[in-house]
Amino acid sequence: MGGGPSIPAPPPPPDPMRAAEANALFYKSSLQTYLERQPDMVRVDDELRRKYLPRQRALEADLAALDSRRFAEAGLQTERELGPQRSLETMRRQYELNPQAFALNRAMGDQLSRQFGLLYGAAPGQSVPGNVAMNAGLPPTNYLAGATGRTG
Repeated sequence: MGGGPSIPAPPPPPDPMRAAEANALFYKSSLQTYLERQPDMVRVDDELRRKYLPRQRALEADLAALDSRRFAEAGLQTERELGPQRSLETMRRQYELNPQAFALNRAMGDQLSRQFGLLYGAAPGQSVPGNVAMNAGLPPTNYLAGATGRTG
């Protein structure tokens, strides 16, 4: 049972000159086809632009407006959730860095509240709607409890 080898011999390597000629011929024919069909491609492109570009611009404007709205809503939600904590952290840092300035600012705030009451006949918290004064129904927070060591 003799016979040839089970693995055939590999094909001979391609001729580099013939491969280069084939590539040049393919490139030339592709370029000729592109140049021949260019007027048709320009016409179709122009038709598609006239048909769809206004709608695309409108959609882009709508998406940009929605992005802006979502960004603003996310910022407001973050401020609603973390605003009191940010205020507390700011007051804590101010107290730690300069207790005298903290006390001065607190005294000035008390004085301004008294002056507001004398001038307008109502406390500052009563001059705005309740949901604004009380942070939209959330329970009031004592920001000074941790800063001064007192609890109330």
